[in-house]
Amino acid sequence: MTEEDLKYFSGFLSEFQKETDRGAALVGAALIDTRVERTLRGHFVNKRIADELLSGGNAPIGTLSARMKLAYSLGLITRLEFQECDLIRKIRNEFAHDVHGLSFRTPKIADLAARLQANTPDHKRFEGNALRLFINSVILLSMSLWYRPEYATKFRATERSWPYQLAPDAPQK
Repeated sequence: MTEEDLKYFSGFLSEFQKETDRGAALVGAALIDTRVERTLRGHFVNKRIADELLSGGNAPIGTLSARMKLAYSLGLITRLEFQECDLIRKIRNEFAHDVHGLSFRTPKIADLAARLQANTPDHKRFEGNALRLFINSVILLSMSLWYRPEYATKFRATERSWPYQLAPDAPQK
């Protein structure tokens, strides 16, 4: 990582690991959403149209769900990355749509976290600690996607000419 990226990521980690359960779910998913969005932007041809698609209240690709599906469909993220994104999104949604009484010990949330597959440093899966599993997956997924936008530009879609394409009408005499 560049020094600037390392400083940003270190600051994020410091705050992220101090979050409440709800805060961790919301902030972790927001980081992943940002990384997937940047990856898509790195692939798109036209910045103005990309902004319209990805940003604002009516953006058709304005949600993590839509972004991760498109990124996977375009081959910009792997199947495992897609699955991790989806579980992180589901956990975030549980916290976002229920006003109180949830934690990573809540059975539904603990079950979702247990399905996360990112490797743990000791390969013991943090002995079932759902919050630590979630944090681990967010960190590892965000690191694997950190420079994906730069790689995605190598495969950027391009405007091209096609046989039998629409052409402007010939000027009249």
